[in-house]
Amino acid sequence: MGTRRKPEEIVELQRRNAELEILFDTVRDLASTLSTHEVIERLVARTLRHLDSEIASVLQVGTEGHLRILHAVGLPEDVVRGTRMKMGSGIAGHVAATGEALLVPDVELDPRFVRRNHERYYTHSCISAPLIDQGRVRGVINVNNKSARTPFDETDLRLLGAIATHAAMALRNADRYEALLEKAQRDALTGLANYGHFWTVLESEVKRAARYERALSLVLIDIDHFKRFNDRHGHLAGDRALARVARTLAERSRTHDLAARYGGEEFAVLLPETGAEGAALFAEKIRVALEGMVIDADADDVLTASVGVATLGARPVAADLVAAADERLYEAKDAGRNRVCAGD
Repeated sequence: MGTRRKPEEIVELQRRNAELEILFDTVRDLASTLSTHEVIERLVARTLRHLDSEIASVLQVGTEGHLRILHAVGLPEDVVRGTRMKMGSGIAGHVAATGEALLVPDVELDPRFVRRNHERYYTHSCISAPLIDQGRVRGVINVNNKSARTPFDETDLRLLGAIATHAAMALRNADRYEALLEKAQRDALTGLANYGHFWTVLESEVKRAARYERALSLVLIDIDHFKRFNDRHGHLAGDRALARVARTLAERSRTHDLAARYGGEEFAVLLPETGAEGAALFAEKIRVALEGMVIDADADDVLTASVGVATLGARPVAADLVAAADERLYEAKDAGRNRVCAGD
């Protein structure tokens, strides 16, 4: 007959089986999405549930060596927005610098804890684990406040460390996918959105503008006599010119605008939350910025652009908005080029 296990051994086996089930379920959940944002949100939600806690946050290690909170539950919004710490500073900074998980029995007594005596820390203990990808710490997950008002222990720390290990792999896969998706949506020469991505965003923005009764405008830009420029100076100079134009558009567009290479020497800028007057002003700024742009010191040709502007009307159809902007663009060309034509 086999040796009968002691009660404490059975309890330990049951605990480990439960932990493995938690990890398996967590890994499956995190791996089921290829959105970095969703991976982080699910990581925080799972961590709170499995560690029976009320506060959790994920911090990212930036290229400049500082940490900032990407997502948190249980923390005030001003703390989430304002938290920024150096590597080695605070609990998270210490974990990021050492790459080792940490159990702090009492945050009030630990000299590494930055914020003093906050009422939200009921239990005063916290745990923190690094998100390590291919030997590099890319982030940290912090957990505070067990719902049972008991301190964290080594078992909690071990579970958090295991969750963090699998989360780091899920984040790597999501990052790779999003990088490939971003590349597929970009024009190789200019780095702007390509034609396909432009239409995808345009359709979405038209629906959003119609649903919420918001303004939406479109600016189409065509480089004047670009074929002549290419014929005189060659395609490499032409490519440099297109790249310069693209950079000018990107630098003058807002974060929520979409600048795209529409095709050849034609560009588009989609302007959400922008009416006819604002779009016309933007278009004129672009025209002035492009006027006289010198591409090569030895090229005596300068660039100008014709610009057409249209604003979404009562019939919210993406193709109609493009057709209206295109019509204004050809009006600008027919009127002598190097000018802006906007809708009525």
